[in-house]
Amino acid sequence: MRAIILCKLGISVINKVINELKEIPHITKVMSLTGDYDLLAEIEVESPEELYEIFANKIDLIEGIISSNTHLIMKAWEK
Repeated sequence: MRAIILCKLGISVINKVINELKEIPHITKVMSLTGDYDLLAEIEVESPEELYEIFANKIDLIEGIISSNTHLIMKAWEK
Protein backbone atom coordinates (compact mmCIF):
# COMPACT_ATOMS: atom_id res chain seq x y z
CA MET A 1 0.00 0.00 0.00
CA ARG A 2 1.44 3.36 -1.04
CA ALA A 3 0.48 6.89 -0.09
CA ILE A 4 1.68 10.41 -0.71
CA ILE A 5 2.11 12.87 2.13
CA LEU A 6 1.94 16.59 1.39
CA CYS A 7 3.56 18.76 4.08
CA LYS A 8 3.46 22.44 4.95
CA LEU A 9 6.59 23.50 6.79
CA GLY A 10 7.68 26.29 9.10
CA ILE A 11 10.41 28.75 8.18
CA SER A 12 14.00 27.52 7.66
CA VAL A 13 13.33 23.85 8.47
CA ILE A 14 13.22 22.24 5.02
CA ASN A 15 16.63 20.53 5.19
CA LYS A 16 16.01 19.25 8.72
CA VAL A 17 12.59 17.85 7.80
CA ILE A 18 13.91 16.24 4.60
CA ASN A 19 16.71 14.53 6.52
CA GLU A 20 14.33 13.22 9.19
CA LEU A 21 11.85 11.91 6.61
CA LYS A 22 14.67 10.19 4.68
CA GLU A 23 15.62 8.31 7.88
CA ILE A 24 12.22 6.57 7.96
CA PRO A 25 12.70 3.29 6.04
CA HIS A 26 9.14 3.26 4.67
CA ILE A 27 9.58 6.64 2.96
CA THR A 28 10.62 5.91 -0.63
CA LYS A 29 10.78 9.47 -2.05
CA VAL A 30 10.96 13.02 -0.75
CA MET A 31 10.43 15.98 -3.10
CA SER A 32 10.57 19.74 -2.58
CA LEU A 33 7.58 21.56 -4.10
CA THR A 34 6.36 25.00 -5.07
CA GLY A 35 2.77 25.98 -4.39
CA ASP A 36 0.54 25.28 -1.40
CA TYR A 37 2.75 22.52 0.03
CA ASP A 38 6.50 22.56 0.65
CA LEU A 39 7.27 18.82 0.52
CA LEU A 40 5.85 15.62 -0.92
CA ALA A 41 6.87 12.26 0.52
CA GLU A 42 5.91 8.85 -0.80
CA ILE A 43 5.51 6.06 1.74
CA GLU A 44 5.04 2.33 1.29
CA VAL A 45 3.46 0.22 4.06
CA GLU A 46 1.71 -3.12 4.46
CA SER A 47 -1.48 -1.91 6.16
CA PRO A 48 -3.43 1.14 7.36
CA GLU A 49 -2.39 0.22 10.90
CA GLU A 50 1.29 0.40 9.94
CA LEU A 51 0.71 3.81 8.31
CA TYR A 52 -0.94 5.00 11.52
CA GLU A 53 1.98 3.75 13.65
CA ILE A 54 4.56 5.51 11.45
CA PHE A 55 2.59 8.76 11.66
CA ALA A 56 1.96 8.50 15.40
CA ASN A 57 5.51 7.52 16.32
CA LYS A 58 7.65 9.28 13.70
CA ILE A 59 6.15 11.73 11.21
CA ASP A 60 3.91 13.61 13.66
CA LEU A 61 6.93 14.07 15.96
CA ILE A 62 9.06 15.86 13.34
CA GLU A 63 9.41 19.49 14.41
CA GLY A 64 8.87 21.89 11.55
CA ILE A 65 5.93 20.11 9.91
CA ILE A 66 3.02 22.50 10.44
CA SER A 67 0.41 20.32 8.72
CA SER A 68 0.18 17.34 6.41
CA ASN A 69 -2.34 15.89 3.99
CA THR A 70 -2.10 12.19 3.12
CA HIS A 71 -3.60 10.46 0.08
CA LEU A 72 -3.64 6.72 -0.62
CA ILE A 73 -2.46 5.75 -4.09
CA MET A 74 -5.13 3.53 -5.61
CA LYS A 75 -3.30 2.80 -8.87
CA ALA A 76 -0.20 4.22 -10.55
CA TRP A 77 0.97 4.28 -14.17
CA GLU A 78 4.54 4.88 -15.19
CA LYS A 79 5.83 5.69 -18.63
